[in-house]
Amino acid sequence: FDPSARWYENQIGFFNHYILPLAGKMKSCGVLGTTGDVFELFAAENLKRWKEEGEAISEEIVRSETSMNGGAAAPMGVRNGSRVGLSVIPSVLEVRSVGTQTTFHIKKSSLKNFSTFLSVSATLPFFPANWAQLAGIRSQNTATPYVPDQFHRNADTSARPMWSARWGFGLVTVNQTLVRDHFTEEENSARLLESDPALILLGGDDGLPRGDRNITFSSEMGIGQGKIRNDVWVGKLTSTSQSSWSFHDGFLRADGKFSHGLLRSEMNWREVNSGREPPATWPEDASPMSYDEWVACQESIIDKMDYTEALPDPSICADPPLFCYEDMSFPGCHPQAMWKDENMWSPRRGHGAVVVEQEIVVMGGQAREYARIDDSRLVGGLGSQHRVETMRGHSTIREELVLKNDVWSSKDGLNWTLVNPGCIDPQQDVLLMTEVWARENAGPEFPLHVGSMSSKCHRSSECYGVAVCRALGNTPEKVCVCPMFGPRKNFAVTVQQRFSRQADGSVVSQDVIYVVGGIVTVKQAFCANRSCGPEDGYPLAVDDAWMSTDGGETWLQIRPAFGSSDEFRGRGGHSIFVVHDYFNVDNSTEAEDQVDRLFVLAGESFSPHEMSTIYLNDVWSVDLGQEPCEGSACLSSVSGWTRVTSNAPWSPRSGQAVVYEPPSASNLFTRKVYLTGGEDSGGTRSDVWTWDLVEWRCDFCRSSPNATSRLDQFLGARSLLSEVRTFQLPEGTLQFAKHSSSPIVSEWGAAAMAEENITTVEDLASADVYKILKLRGFDFPGRTAREVANVCLLREVSKSIVDKCRLEASPRSLFHGNVDQHVSAPREGDPPRQPLCGRGGETEPCILGEWDGCTPIDGISKVDVNGLGFVPVPGTLPDVSATISEIHCRQVPRGRAFGGMAYIEGKVLLMGGISDKHELHRDVWSRDDVAPHAVITTMPSSRSSQSIFSFDSNEAGANVFEWKLRRNDGVDLTPWKVTTKSGPVDISWLDNKKGGPGRGWYTMWTRAVDPAGNKDELFSTQTNVYHWLYVPPIPWGSIVGGVFAFSIIAVALYVEYRRRKRRAVLQRFQLRRLRRKYKLKNAQRGQNHANGTDRRPEIVASARAAGTRAPKSREGTAAAGGDGTGSSGRTRAARAVPAVGKRQGRSASSTIDSATNDQAVEVTVRGHQTR
Repeated sequence: FDPSARWYENQIGFFNHYILPLAGKMKSCGVLGTTGDVFELFAAENLKRWKEEGEAISEEIVRSETSMNGGAAAPMGVRNGSRVGLSVIPSVLEVRSVGTQTTFHIKKSSLKNFSTFLSVSATLPFFPANWAQLAGIRSQNTATPYVPDQFHRNADTSARPMWSARWGFGLVTVNQTLVRDHFTEEENSARLLESDPALILLGGDDGLPRGDRNITFSSEMGIGQGKIRNDVWVGKLTSTSQSSWSFHDGFLRADGKFSHGLLRSEMNWREVNSGREPPATWPEDASPMSYDEWVACQESIIDKMDYTEALPDPSICADPPLFCYEDMSFPGCHPQAMWKDENMWSPRRGHGAVVVEQEIVVMGGQAREYARIDDSRLVGGLGSQHRVETMRGHSTIREELVLKNDVWSSKDGLNWTLVNPGCIDPQQDVLLMTEVWARENAGPEFPLHVGSMSSKCHRSSECYGVAVCRALGNTPEKVCVCPMFGPRKNFAVTVQQRFSRQADGSVVSQDVIYVVGGIVTVKQAFCANRSCGPEDGYPLAVDDAWMSTDGGETWLQIRPAFGSSDEFRGRGGHSIFVVHDYFNVDNSTEAEDQVDRLFVLAGESFSPHEMSTIYLNDVWSVDLGQEPCEGSACLSSVSGWTRVTSNAPWSPRSGQAVVYEPPSASNLFTRKVYLTGGEDSGGTRSDVWTWDLVEWRCDFCRSSPNATSRLDQFLGARSLLSEVRTFQLPEGTLQFAKHSSSPIVSEWGAAAMAEENITTVEDLASADVYKILKLRGFDFPGRTAREVANVCLLREVSKSIVDKCRLEASPRSLFHGNVDQHVSAPREGDPPRQPLCGRGGETEPCILGEWDGCTPIDGISKVDVNGLGFVPVPGTLPDVSATISEIHCRQVPRGRAFGGMAYIEGKVLLMGGISDKHELHRDVWSRDDVAPHAVITTMPSSRSSQSIFSFDSNEAGANVFEWKLRRNDGVDLTPWKVTTKSGPVDISWLDNKKGGPGRGWYTMWTRAVDPAGNKDELFSTQTNVYHWLYVPPIPWGSIVGGVFAFSIIAVALYVEYRRRKRRAVLQRFQLRRLRRKYKLKNAQRGQNHANGTDRRPEIVASARAAGTRAPKSREGTAAAGGDGTGSSGRTRAARAVPAVGKRQGRSASSTIDSATNDQAVEVTVRGHQTR
C-alpha cells in the first residue's frame, strides 16, 4: 500500500495482490462449491473497473470527502476505510437452489453499481460508532449482555462468574491471530485455524480512592470487598458458536416492537486464579512474615536473600518430600520450598501487562503487601512497660502500599514464575536528581552525599533484588542503585515484534518490551546528610524509557530521566503503542527505509515542586529498528524523540484507554488508533477519538452546525437540539441511497433556547411551563420573548426521544449507573407541580390542573398562568411517530478512566474503569463502526399473489430485522415491525378479501439491526428494497365452494323434479284405478238392481232408525217429492266421504262403493277434485 499513489492505483494493487490470490485459494479449497469462480469473477470485474474508471472514481471520492468535511478537503495519502470491504458481496449474488444444492451466481447487472458502492463506502473518512454491550448489568435496550451473578466470588458455584467492578487492572490478549510478516501464508493460515483468542484480566482495585466519597463495597453487592486484588480472569467472545451473538425467536413481541431479548451475547468469563497471598506468620511460630520472605525460593532471587535470615541456606528451596505437604512441621520440611509453586505477584493496581513469546508478563505497579512492623514502632517497652510482641492471634505486621518493579511470567495465568525481583531503591538518574545532600555553594572540596541511610551498602549482595552497590557523588560511600526502571505505577508498556530473515531462509524473531514514564516516589527531606522520610514519599512523574529483549530479565535504558533537552515531560497515566512498518504519509521516508514507530500520547505530569497537576494532550514518536538485537547494540536501533503534535484536538487527560488496530483485510489494510475516556481536573471524559496517524476524528462531534454525519439518526437524551433532524426514506429506483434529512430547529431557534439554558434533548423534554411559554412568545410584562415557531413540535420529539431511549426496567447493581438514563418531563398521572386555571370560555368556571405549555386540554381553550395571564392552549398535539421511527438511540458506554481497552478478533473492546472517583464499572463493550446491510433473500414475484418475505444480512450478529410496507402513493401500511432471520414475513393480509387494500404496487423496506443498534444506512432495490405489483390470489375456495353449492342445488332440484314427476304419475295412475273401480262397482250394482238384490232401501232404513242419514239415490231424491233434502244430502255425503275415509283409514273408493250406481259423488283425492 503506497500512500503517495492515487487511490485507484492502490485499489488495483489491492485486487492484484490480495483479492485475486484469495479468490484462487477459495476456488481451490471449494469454499463456494462447484461455483468457486463467482468470487474470482467479482474480483476480475472490479479490477477491470478500477483500471478503466479508477481516476474518475478517485476524483468523486475527493469531492465526497470535501463535502462531508464542510468544504475542507481531507488530506491525501492513507485514507481511512470502513469494514464494509467484501462483506456485502451477497448483495450482488443470486442464490439458486436445485434440490438440496445451493449455488451462487453473480448478478452481472449489479456489478457496476455495486463496485461504485464498494469503492465509495470503503473510502468514507471516519465513521462514528455505536457500541454493543457484551457483558455487565444491561444498560441499553438493543441486546442482552452476559449478565454476571451478583455473588460472583465463589467461582465454583457461580453460574455466570465475572470479575468485580474495578480500575487500574492489567489487560492482555492471548492466542491472537495477527499476521506476522516473518511467517509464510501457510503458517499464518495455520495460526488462524488453531487460534483461540482470549482476554486476560489481571488484578486491579475494586475499592474507591480515599476521599470524602469513599465507600467500602461488600461482596454481597457483587462489586467485591473494596481492596486491591491479584486474581486472574479469562474471557472469550464466544462460547460454542462462531458468532459473538445469538438470536432467539421466542422473544418476538406480538405487537411487532423490538425486544432486547432477541439478541444475546455469547461472551463468558471464568476465574483461573483467585489470587494468592502469603500467610501473616510463619507456620512453626508466631513470627511475622513479609511478602519478600514468601517468595524467597524463586530462582531469580535465591542468591539475593543473604540480607535476611529468611533464607540462611539456599538448599532449603529444594523440592520437599511429599509428606511435608501434609504436615510441614516435620523435620526437614521448609515452608519456603512448599510455597514456591504458590508464589505469584502481589495484589496491585496501575501495573503493566504484556504478552511476550506467548507468555503473560506482569510488572510493576502499586501493590498491597504484608510488611513487618519494626520493633521500635511497637507499643510499650518504656521502663517496666511490656512491649507488644508478635504472638498467635496478635500479629505485628501490616498491609502497606508499595511501588514495585518486579517482573512475573506465566503461560496459563495459574502458575507464575518470578523473572526479575526488581528493586526497592531508585534508579541512578532519579537518585542523583532528587536525593543529593550538599552544603550551599558547595565546591569540589565539600562531600556530596547521595541516598538515604537505608540505602547504604558495601557490596551488591546487601541490596534487594537486582540492585547494585555503587559509589555516587564524590564520597567513597556506596548506595544501592536499581539498574532497571525504578519502582513505579501508572507507567506505559508495550511490545514490539522484531524479525530478520537469514541467508539460509531461516527467520530470527524477537519480542522487545518497552517501558516509558510512570510515577515514582522520592524523598524531599534530609536527616543530617542523608535523605529521609517515608518510603511512599512525594510522587514524581518521570520521562525515562527502558527496553528488554529477554522477557524482562535485563533492561537497557534508552532515554534517561531528566537528561534530555527536548520538551518531552515526565508523565504517568499515559499510553504507548508500536506501529509496524510505519512510513510518513508525506513521502518523506522511502519505502526501503521503513521502520517501526513507538507513539506516546497524553498523561499527567507533576513533581514535588509543582503546585498542581498538568494534564497533557501531546503526541510523541520514536523510531525503532526492525532487526533483532542484544545488549547495548540495541541503543542504536532507537532514535529520535519527535513531537508529532503539541496540542491534539482532544482535551488533555490521563488514564485514558488506547488501543491500536493493525492493518488487515477486515479494515481494508488501514491503521487506526482508538482513544476514549480518561480524566482531568474537571472529571471523567467520555468522548471517543479515532486516528489514522494523520488526522484525528471524534465520534458524534459535529465540526459545524450544518455538517452531516453517518450517525445523525442516532440520538440520546444528552444530544444537542441542533442535532435533531427529520429523516425520510429515499424515493425512486434506489442505488444504495441514503436517507434525506432536514433540521427541525433553526440556528436562530437553537440560540433562543440556549438563552434559557436549554441545549439538549433532555433539557427541552424536562423544561417547565414558563420556559416553554416564553419560547412560544409569552413572557412576563416588560420582557421580550424570542418565539420559536415549532417549539411544541420539537418538545414532543424530545419527549419521545427520552422515552424511547430510557432503559427498560431491569434489575441492576446498586452502584452501577446506566447509559442515557434520564429524568423526563412528568407524564400523565403524575402529581401536578403547579396548579393552573384553565377556561373553556369567559363564562366557564376555572379548572385547576397541570399543564406543560403545549399539550391540548379537552374543553379548555386558554389557561390563566400566574404572572402571564391567559395563554391559548394548542388545539392539537403534533404527531411525531413517523419522525421518531427514523431516529435511533445512541448507544455508548459511560465515560471512565483507568479502564482497559483491547483488540481481539477484529473488535475493539472497552471494559471496567472508574468514573469521577466514585463509580466503578463492571462491563464490557464492543465498538462497531460498520452499519449492517439487509438482503431480501425470499420475495414474491411481481404480478403474483405470493406473500412471503425472508431476510438475511452481511453481518454475523445482525440477525434481527425491521420491515415496513408502503403503498405506491407513499402511504405506510405498517410501521417498522420486527422479525428475525428464521422468521418469514407473510403479507397475505393485503388481499382485499381479507380486508386488505388489494391489487396494487407496493414497496417492502427492510433494515438489519446489529447488537450495537446500527441499522442500514443505504437502501437499494437490489438488496433491501423490493417494489412489486401485488395481485390478490384467485379465490379458489369461493369458486370451489360456489361450484359445489351449485352442484348440490342442481342435484336437489333434479331430485325434487323427479319426485314431483313421479308423484304426478302416481296420482294419474290412482285416478285411473279409481275410475276403473268405479265403473266396476256401478256395473255390479246395476246387475244387482236388475236381479233384485239391491239392499239400498234396507240400508237407508237402518240408518234412519239409527238417527243417521244414508246417501240417497237420485231416484230416492226425486221420490221424496222435493222435500229439499236431496241437494243437502249430496253435499253432506260429499263432505262425509273424506272425513269418514280419514277417520277410518279407508280410501275414497270405499265411500264411492257405498253409493248407488246412479249417484254422483264429489271427492278429493290428494288435492285433486273430481266428480
